[in-house]
Amino acid sequence: MDLNLCIKGRRSVRSYLDRPVPREVIDRLLDAAVWAPSGMNGQPWRFTVIQDREVIKSLSGRTAELVMKSRPLPPEMEASFKSGRDVVFYSAPLLILISVKKNPHWRTVNLLDCGLAAQNMLLAAYQEGLGSCFIGFASLLNQSPEHLARIGIPEDHELMAPLIFGYPNPNDVPEAKPRAAKVLQWI
Repeated sequence: MDLNLCIKGRRSVRSYLDRPVPREVIDRLLDAAVWAPSGMNGQPWRFTVIQDREVIKSLSGRTAELVMKSRPLPPEMEASFKSGRDVVFYSAPLLILISVKKNPHWRTVNLLDCGLAAQNMLLAAYQEGLGSCFIGFASLLNQSPEHLARIGIPEDHELMAPLIFGYPNPNDVPEAKPRAAKVLQWI
């Protein structure tokens, strides 16, 4: 598929079919991730691949608790988070967490490196016919090291990029919104 089609066609998908993502597709997503550029070619990223629906649901519930504790929410959003539905990971069949070893001196670089790896995965997912979404709320799981430890993320690591993937519900893929470059200065 043409790169421009992937860039312009990819959407943040929050509605998935009940269909698992095959291992060979997941392997291609991970391969795309590791080809991302990274500061001084450090390749700091580590991946936690979760297909177990109960584990995903548990992490979603914990994330929802952390969201409600961390900030005031509009009433409709609070009701959604209290509903018991998976309003964090949207019942996606695949969750991939990108984490790095904690290093306060390199945190910004590591965050950017993981973001670049994530973008490669999101574009590769679109090429594979998958929907995907970067779930920023899930970074609050860093406040719950016991939950991260249960899924194999060591205490000396920090979650940087939580991503969901799955086959999109064709009736619920968002339309593209207009975009334009906002150039501050052209010198």
